[in-house]
Amino acid sequence: MSDVDLDFEPPAEASGSDTFPMRAGTLRRNGHMLMDGVPCRLTDVSISKSGQRGQSEVNLTGIDVFTGERHEDMHPCAHDVEVPVVVRTEYLLAGITGGYLSLVAGPTGGTRGGVALPEGALGQDIGSDFAAGRDVLVTVTRAMGREAVTGHRAE
Repeated sequence: MSDVDLDFEPPAEASGSDTFPMRAGTLRRNGHMLMDGVPCRLTDVSISKSGQRGQSEVNLTGIDVFTGERHEDMHPCAHDVEVPVVVRTEYLLAGITGGYLSLVAGPTGGTRGGVALPEGALGQDIGSDFAAGRDVLVTVTRAMGREAVTGHRAE
């Protein structure tokens, strides 16, 4: 027998890719799609009738899940488009230190930090609700290797 080392590292992470292909004609409102390189939530999906060459096209309008910017795109129904894997998780806010949030996961009770307090009205609302002594639940959205607080509710 030879002395061949058969141990190797897998070429990608076990968690998989940040995107997956999907037929443009199967996209629906409130779904997600990669538009101009950013993950967007689809707000309007309309299919135009077939044109001169017989291809129907889908007209898409989406909102960036992190910044709220509007994007528009058009694709033939039969072509594949990239759909991002978007994960939304709700955490209980435990504290705010130096512009970063300390969060507690719901059923597991694990803590995590390193999530920045958002700027603007959302960040001010979170800060004022927490300072008032309310239980604040924040929604953290993660997609394409990026994460941000995108919503909150106070109880």
